[in-house]
Amino acid sequence: MRAALLPLVLLLGLAGAAVPAEQTVTPLPPVTEQRVEPIDAGSEQHVEQIDPEQAQRISTAEKSPVRRGVETAGKVALGVVALGISLGFTFASLLLF
Repeated sequence: MRAALLPLVLLLGLAGAAVPAEQTVTPLPPVTEQRVEPIDAGSEQHVEQIDPEQAQRISTAEKSPVRRGVETAGKVALGVVALGISLGFTFASLLLF
């Protein structure tokens, strides 16, 4: 009896959830519609033409040993934190599930 009752309850619950909700359409009066205003593009953007030699010039910036050390330490710290989070979630999933 109970085995037949559970699928019936689930079927009725799904049938009730499948009924679409009633929707209404409300027309907007023309006063509240959006309007498009043109913008003045003359003073917003300034474009300069450069010669090809100037475009190909690349300046090299070398990092100081201190900066390289700090960046490496940051990468190592990030790796350690990622490892800790990964192992923590692994142990938690093994214990809880």
